[in-house]
Amino acid sequence: MIVRISVIVPVYNVVQFLRACLDSVLAQSLRDIEVVCVDDGSTDGSAAILAEYAAKDKRLKIVTQENRGQGAARNCGLEIARGEYVYFMDADDELAADDALERLVALADAERLDALFFDAETRVDENLDVQPSIVRAEDYIRSHDYSSVSTGRGLFAQFLANKEYTVSPCLVLFRRAFLEENGIRFPVERIFYEDNIFMTRVMLAAKRASHRPWRLYLRKVHANSSVTSAPTLRHLRGYLACYRDVCALLARGGWERRTRGVLRDRQVIYKLHVRRIADANPSLVASAKDELPVDEYAALCEALVYPLHEKAINAFRCLRDRGVAYTARRIFCGRQAT
Repeated sequence: MIVRISVIVPVYNVVQFLRACLDSVLAQSLRDIEVVCVDDGSTDGSAAILAEYAAKDKRLKIVTQENRGQGAARNCGLEIARGEYVYFMDADDELAADDALERLVALADAERLDALFFDAETRVDENLDVQPSIVRAEDYIRSHDYSSVSTGRGLFAQFLANKEYTVSPCLVLFRRAFLEENGIRFPVERIFYEDNIFMTRVMLAAKRASHRPWRLYLRKVHANSSVTSAPTLRHLRGYLACYRDVCALLARGGWERRTRGVLRDRQVIYKLHVRRIADANPSLVASAKDELPVDEYAALCEALVYPLHEKAINAFRCLRDRGVAYTARRIFCGRQAT
């Protein structure tokens, strides 16, 4: 059987959500799929649910590994995937339409795409008390037209110019040969925000990419979601890894002007995130000295330096993006704790 899509689902202690996730995938109108579920050391009964579903539907494959994190689980799924396309899905979310995969494959085939982007609806647990600034549903819905086929670098620049770039690989259908030819994988170290590094590689390498404003994914925000968890050293290390990665790309050189500008934009953003977490959680910086490797701690210290020229650049950026009132509040009152 020809496998059109390999749906890769990392699974770790998601017993409350896993059935709805699997039901949404296995009910897809496109039948020529495989569902690769990588059990990342679950201890809550998720493994039993996977075994139950695998017994009913042979398209579901189970791989079990010791807990190594989401990035390593996705890489594991990629190693055994056989589909023409690859789709990554989080086990606590759902596909929002029964024909989602069929629509994506049809367009990717017609346009010969390396990467096809789409959008998502966001559902927040009604019992969850979170700030609106933390759960930004609009970040997953793009309002501009990106339907023309572009290079990944061109689409990257367009997304950023319109403030509509999101790093979630769950909102992209990938041609598997494209990922293999370019050696694109997730970082294996257990850090948060590994999606940022993976998606930067995708955007820089894709020769044919496009977007459709189809809300085919249902993103759920609940008590255990990464966006609602309190900052830890892993959060700080995650953004620091993203910052160092972009610095290395820029140092490599050879980028055209627009791509260089895009990478510098990411460099600024990641450095600001490192400083935001560090400013709001000074104990993390204190513990980092003892817990991080020497080179990583040195990079953290460098990222926390805030020279005057960077302050001026960021003030103009803040004025452009957030307006006079917000910028003035930030200058005179500082950053609010998170």
